[in-house]
Amino acid sequence: MSLPAPLRLAFTATLLSCLSGLSLAAAPAGLSRLTEIQCPGFQSQLASYDRQFAARMNDWSRKEIPDLQGRDVLYLFSGPDVVTAMALFPEAAHVTLVADQKPEYELLDRPEEAPPEKVARECSMIRFFAQLGYYRTHDLNGVGGAKPHFIKLLTYSIAFAGATVTDAAALAVLPNGELQALAAGDTRRPQGVRFEARRRDGRSVTIDYLMIDLSNGGMRADANGTAFLRRQNHDVLFLKSASHLLQSPHFSTLSDLLSTPAAPFLVQDETGFGVDRLHALYTLSHYGRFTTPQSLWKKNPSAKAFAEEFASNPSKGQLPFRIGYEKEAGSVLLVGRKNQAPR
Repeated sequence: MSLPAPLRLAFTATLLSCLSGLSLAAAPAGLSRLTEIQCPGFQSQLASYDRQFAARMNDWSRKEIPDLQGRDVLYLFSGPDVVTAMALFPEAAHVTLVADQKPEYELLDRPEEAPPEKVARECSMIRFFAQLGYYRTHDLNGVGGAKPHFIKLLTYSIAFAGATVTDAAALAVLPNGELQALAAGDTRRPQGVRFEARRRDGRSVTIDYLMIDLSNGGMRADANGTAFLRRQNHDVLFLKSASHLLQSPHFSTLSDLLSTPAAPFLVQDETGFGVDRLHALYTLSHYGRFTTPQSLWKKNPSAKAFAEEFASNPSKGQLPFRIGYEKEAGSVLLVGRKNQAPR
């Protein structure tokens, strides 16, 4: 006996809803190995990081940069540091990270048991990050020990942000700069990974990581990646622990590209744009105290210029959290706003 049309429609809708729910529920099962927390003491480290960093960043950003909330964020030279961007921009629906470390794409489809030495290195890096809020490049590159799984560090960082990964896929960058998630079995070369995640409050966030060599030579060799950076439409450019690279002639292509046009909003520490370019592009608000560069860059003229910048411009107050490289001068952020920034 056939059902009346209204009941058939209702039954079909219910069935589709159930099937959709099953599909969504299947995603975490497929990611269980990749997102598994293997580090002892992780929850206590997360709680400590939240008290010392994330909660304070949340409070500061909502008070000092409310006009930046809810906007898409592009974070360059990020390494696997998802959490700082999510903490400073807690309402962003889309966060894109760009660095030159390669994710282990094969782990998306074929999870494997990591060697104990890799797990130990990853856990050591997480402990360091929980205390200081940044990763060391030599750790990422495996200097002095096992090289960590970069994609695993990305998932740990998402967990540090209090979010849960619900899906993940490899990403391709198309010739026009658009991003496309690759279905299982797609043989095209990936250039990144996309995570769909859910924050503690239930809101969804998309996190893209792209592998792009941001040096002049790297951008010349990567037309698709350069096209992405040229067309990127993120409202907020975020730069932290960037090793003063944008102040170097070896990264002038990127610096010029990011200036024409400049993002409507900029948040950076002293290692992003140089002082002259900052003033050419933005009206600046200064936070924190800066008297001298970190020891590795004491002879860098651009780094020294930031000491003069903070000496001649009043700070809007000390930051209630550490950010950027550890140094005697403490932490600083500059917030840049272009005139008539679009909403």
